[in-house]
Amino acid sequence: MAKKATIAGIIKEAKKYLPNLDEERVVKAYEFAKEAHKGQKRSSGEPYIIHPLEVTKILLTLKPDEDSIITALLHDVLEDTEVGVEEIRAAFGESVIPLCKGLEKLSTVYYSGKERQIENLRKMFIAMAKDIRVILIKLADRLHNMRTLEYVREDKQKRIAEETLNIYSPIAARLGIYRMKNELDDLGFRFAHPIDSPRIFEEVAEHTGEQENIIKESKKVLMKHLRKAGVQADVTGRVKNPFSIYKKLKRKDKNYVQELYDVLAMRIIVEDEAACYQTLGVVHRHFTPLSRRFKDYIANPKPNGYQSLHTTVVGIVPSLHNRPIEIQIRSREMDEVAKFGIAAHWQYKEQKGRSIAVPEDKIGWIQNLVDLHENLQSNEEFIDSLSVDTFKDRIFAITPNGDAKDLPYNATPVDFAYAIHTEVGHKCKGAKVNGKIVPLDYNLKNGQVVDILTTNEPKPNRYWLSFVTTSHAKTAIKSWFNALDKDKTMREGKELVNAQLKRFGQPELDPKFTVFKTYEGKKLSLREREQLVEKIGNGSVNASTVVKKVIPTERYIKPIQDEKITHSVLKETIELEERPEILITGEKGLKTTIATCCAPKPPDKVIGYVTRGRGITIHNKACKIYKGNDPARLIKASWNVKKHKEYEATLEITRKSRIGLLRDVAAAFAENELPIIDIDNINKEGSMDGFMIINTAVDSLETLTKIIDELEAIDGIISVKKMGR
Repeated sequence: MAKKATIAGIIKEAKKYLPNLDEERVVKAYEFAKEAHKGQKRSSGEPYIIHPLEVTKILLTLKPDEDSIITALLHDVLEDTEVGVEEIRAAFGESVIPLCKGLEKLSTVYYSGKERQIENLRKMFIAMAKDIRVILIKLADRLHNMRTLEYVREDKQKRIAEETLNIYSPIAARLGIYRMKNELDDLGFRFAHPIDSPRIFEEVAEHTGEQENIIKESKKVLMKHLRKAGVQADVTGRVKNPFSIYKKLKRKDKNYVQELYDVLAMRIIVEDEAACYQTLGVVHRHFTPLSRRFKDYIANPKPNGYQSLHTTVVGIVPSLHNRPIEIQIRSREMDEVAKFGIAAHWQYKEQKGRSIAVPEDKIGWIQNLVDLHENLQSNEEFIDSLSVDTFKDRIFAITPNGDAKDLPYNATPVDFAYAIHTEVGHKCKGAKVNGKIVPLDYNLKNGQVVDILTTNEPKPNRYWLSFVTTSHAKTAIKSWFNALDKDKTMREGKELVNAQLKRFGQPELDPKFTVFKTYEGKKLSLREREQLVEKIGNGSVNASTVVKKVIPTERYIKPIQDEKITHSVLKETIELEERPEILITGEKGLKTTIATCCAPKPPDKVIGYVTRGRGITIHNKACKIYKGNDPARLIKASWNVKKHKEYEATLEITRKSRIGLLRDVAAAFAENELPIIDIDNINKEGSMDGFMIINTAVDSLETLTKIIDELEAIDGIISVKKMGR
């Protein structure tokens, strides 16, 4: 049974390669974690602190830096205890915060059993980690969890094991840490394949004696020939791990281990690269190579930096049925890389008296994961050099079922919907992000959970084309409208144009579409006018935009003076909150509170302070109170400067009778920051239905079009049109 990890043992092991390790800081981290997890138990019944100790012990095989050791001890504190970031920052400094937060963030990456999402999850894992050290700590955490998986509920064991085989093990391989990958494979195999794994393990065990005999005889024969050739070498042998044997059986459509001939591998470790090729010559000179089974990973390293010569030969031990045996030949340095991957290439540089691990720039593969600079100019660059930026122009959003979607930066919920399936995109009517309703043109961010709300019938919106970013979404939306027959497209185009013309008191289209006879300074033929209406119908162009170009602004909007805008007296009591609106980093709608200590008001310069559970408190920039608070929680804030209203517009609203209708109409104007200068509410004779005539002021045709659209969407409003010239 392996010896339990202790803080003294961890410090002793770390000091072998970090002689300047701050022992007091490491002990402090241990005591901090022990206190934070006080009273908590693992599923095994052990005190929780055993887990971070074991994770740190595993991590030490990768020779991590001091901050990584501290973070490994603290890695579950943020997620599983009441301790906050500020307490960790105060106790251990800023340098561990990105690592702690990175680990907390990675807890959202999970596997739900869908094969098609695996590569996206791997990419998302790497993209979200930001720092290679975070991944290494997470791998150590997963390995200890797998070692104790027997204590977890059975219904969770299979999911965690599949997640390990599909996400964590391949990432360990991608980083070249094969020692960790092999153990993750064996442990994951036992729980992910509870029927097949016992049989494979048993068959491998049954043949152990025979395999060990082959290894022993092969080693003796190989050493004899190598010594004779003057090659200094160490020769070892092994049986390939059960999970790789299982995958090979599946791949070759076989059932039993004895049906495979290449389950053995001999490894020859020599001094340098030249000796590798010399050894290869000795092996091929005495034994028959299988020509298709030779691979030169020294001349052509794997993307993760792995180097070795692989050859398969027969005839090493003729008395043992001339079985093919794979032989791997590598130098001692190559062997270190094969075992420990990136950890074999750490360099340690001093930063504020602390050793920071930085990967050597000689590793070619790491360019695909890490933005390395040949000459690091500052201490900050030491940390920057560990940042994963391969996916900086991508985001990974997740369905409620855990299916990750790889999307371009600035993708929207509509892009996400079409990434799930074209039909989901067509039926999209709304979206929730992390449980909150967002606009369909909202820009998604990495790691968000997106829930698409759908209608029963497909109903894409032409407006979506103005903000979707993926070519799939754009093509699908256009295809939907192009698939409509020409007559329907023309009919929809006419209806859209007529609706715009009606709003501004213009006559409807005539059969020859005369209103478009001259368009953008060019005379159009009848066929060209028809094509323009078709484009409006299929969503290629916007009806409002087209109508604007044929009806000059001054014909339907007349300028007014600012002083004409007065408060209106409405015929229904409406309480509207009058308070200056705050923009946070330029965005509306965030929860804010005006600080009572300085009570800022326009045009005071302001700043926001993020308060837990109470949104953002707005202070005057000259306020002395906020300056004593945590600077990391300050955020840019400003007053929302009202647009200057330039034009008067009169709207005729045909309505039905409904309680609260006037309130809803007034709210629409308030939300768009438009005044109601005057209002007349007219009933038809003998009926409660009728009209509203509203005078307002707008700054542009776009604003007028927007308020008309919103009014027409209100229950009880039949139509809205612009009155006057």
